[in-house]
Amino acid sequence: MRNERHDEMKLFTPANYPALREFLPAYLHQDFMQEYGSAAEAAKAFLADASGDECEDVKDEWRQLRKIFATQPFSEFQGALHKLGSAWRPQSEAALKDFDEILSSSGS
Repeated sequence: MRNERHDEMKLFTPANYPALREFLPAYLHQDFMQEYGSAAEAAKAFLADASGDECEDVKDEWRQLRKIFATQPFSEFQGALHKLGSAWRPQSEAALKDFDEILSSSGS
């Protein structure tokens, strides 16, 4: 089991997530709460601002990231967001699920 976790963690390399590395610091920066009110509203703003291809790239990378960290401790996912440039520190899986819904419900 330990080797399995190690192999999964090897899959996370920030350089493999160029769309998230652009989106997260641009919309979930240190002042996102003042600017958007919530991470969910920041995601909605991104989806309204970005091109269809940009939206799809972020959605694809987000799904991939969530899959890689699905069986990891929550703190590992928070650390990954930080490494990708996000100032958002979701406090619960429920907060992430709300964010997931916004990204998956939006048509591009």
